[in-house]
Amino acid sequence: MGATVPHIDVGTRHRLTARFGSEVGAWCDELPGQLAALADRWRFELDSPIARGSVSAVFRCRMTDGRRVVLKASPDRARLAFEAAALDAWDTVHTPSVIAFDDQLAALLLESIEPGTPLILSVAYPAAERLAELVNSLHSSDVERSYPTVADRVGYLFDSSAKLYERHPELSALVVPDLYARGRERATRLAHHDLPIVLLHGDLTPSNILDGGAERGLVAIDPAPCLGDAAFDAVDLILWNADDLGMIEARAEELAAAADLDSRRLLDWCSAFAGMCALELASKENVSNARIEALLELASQGGPS
Repeated sequence: MGATVPHIDVGTRHRLTARFGSEVGAWCDELPGQLAALADRWRFELDSPIARGSVSAVFRCRMTDGRRVVLKASPDRARLAFEAAALDAWDTVHTPSVIAFDDQLAALLLESIEPGTPLILSVAYPAAERLAELVNSLHSSDVERSYPTVADRVGYLFDSSAKLYERHPELSALVVPDLYARGRERATRLAHHDLPIVLLHGDLTPSNILDGGAERGLVAIDPAPCLGDAAFDAVDLILWNADDLGMIEARAEELAAAADLDSRRLLDWCSAFAGMCALELASKENVSNARIEALLELASQGGPS
């Protein structure tokens, strides 16, 4: 096809280097040639890079039949293999379809979601029924292979976010490390409770939910699939842009009723992650103090689970 492969842009290199270290530079240098060969094999043309994600280089593409698709390639072969397996397992309009996957190159070709506006750019919080439809569709899949556990995911998330204390030592006065540690202990206990196990998205943030239009509704992308308690997937949705504790509690009640979940358990998970979320918000610019304070109030309420 003679596809023209764009260079790996500076932003993508920066994100991947922050995640994988300087050794990822060699992978970035080799990727254009590998993708050119892949484009010939899978019959697509590469377009522009998509500036998102910390584990993959992502590109807009077009198949020879005109379909818009998205290509992901990652130096983390295991992570992308789990993602491909989970997306293939979910039989729902609320996830993108897998078109092709090469586990040797760790390259994944997916349908493009249209219009594809991320939920994080929305000015309105979605109705509980829309969120419940998405969450329930993800948790209805049969688990037919091994994935990491939610306990593995909890450990990974707390280890990753704890690095913010090194980059921003001044945040220790706002989100005291002891509060952060108690949240981790609480989340670890929740992860080991004896409950029905479902296939979780594992990273169901507003950034990873797209508008799929009237027929598809909300569509989840970029999973970090793991096995565990269904309530885990709702944490980021409940805490997103919440200005006070009452709003968080109301969202948990509404989503629990719509998705047939335990509202107390939803709040327990939210409490466990509230300190981490407060730390992450505090490390950013132009974030509402009310949102950080609401998270710290919730985190301080967490008791034994």
